[in-house]
Amino acid sequence: MSGRVSARRVWRVVLLAATVAAVVVLSRRLEAADLGERLRSAHPGWVLAAAACSLLPLFGNVASMAALSPVHLPPVRTCVLWLATSFVNLVTPSSSGGVALTVRYLQRRGLPLAVAVTTIGIVQSTSLVVTGVLILAALLRAGRSAGSTVSVPWPLLGAGTAVLVVALLLARLHPRVRRWTAQRVVAPVRAEWPALRRVLTHPGRVAVALLGHLGVPLGFAATLWCAVRAVGGEAPLLLLVLVVVGSSAVTAAVPVPGGVGASEAALTAGLVACGVTAEAALSAALLHRTLTFWLRVPPAWVALVWLRGRHAV
Repeated sequence: MSGRVSARRVWRVVLLAATVAAVVVLSRRLEAADLGERLRSAHPGWVLAAAACSLLPLFGNVASMAALSPVHLPPVRTCVLWLATSFVNLVTPSSSGGVALTVRYLQRRGLPLAVAVTTIGIVQSTSLVVTGVLILAALLRAGRSAGSTVSVPWPLLGAGTAVLVVALLLARLHPRVRRWTAQRVVAPVRAEWPALRRVLTHPGRVAVALLGHLGVPLGFAATLWCAVRAVGGEAPLLLLVLVVVGSSAVTAAVPVPGGVGASEAALTAGLVACGVTAEAALSAALLHRTLTFWLRVPPAWVALVWLRGRHAV
């Protein structure tokens, strides 16, 4: 009993500290960005459209998780979970807190720790594959579009393919590289393969998972596209898919809680590269982050407290 009480006290202290940190970061960010002035000058119809599109990634994550999970996940409670991760990710770098919270949620649903971690690994692995195919399709389509300023970087793609082939040869021939590959790549894949094979025997679940994975980058891209239109700019939707995926990669690589600053900078740079003016790009990036992250923080805190009160995490 004392151990349980002490664990609850530790959790309350952590939650209190996270809340204070979130409030301070959020207030400073909103003050520095002067979002009120920017939103007042934006087109209200496009802002509402961006707000609606910003919900698509949430539903996409829930759909893919529910489809690939070996146990039944209540849709409403799982939506609340993904909302709660927005608060946890604000105070942890590289979304590590959100992953830990999701693993805890799966454990509460009856999965052992190893199976819960494997499930997360399957979801992330399949998401990576789907995102990679989407990026390639966007590059090819953008390069063939009439009037497009984007050309497919065939030399760069060829060099990347050559590097991949050399890496595979090293992994095959060099003993030390072969051992590292067996431990870090082959072993995790073998551990996840039985569960993944069981999922692949249900075409309906696979289709739902694929649609969910596609909904995440396409939802973020649609939100950014509407945000650009709201501030008077224009950019092709296909290019914005590349912008949001690149921004996510930059945010994950920078060890800053919530990707504060890094995500906004990456989105702005990507929009400028797509031909949007610097001022409009910054406004669109801030509006995008406001709808997809900052405005979710207060309800995400409520969602986290709600889940804790029902012992769901």
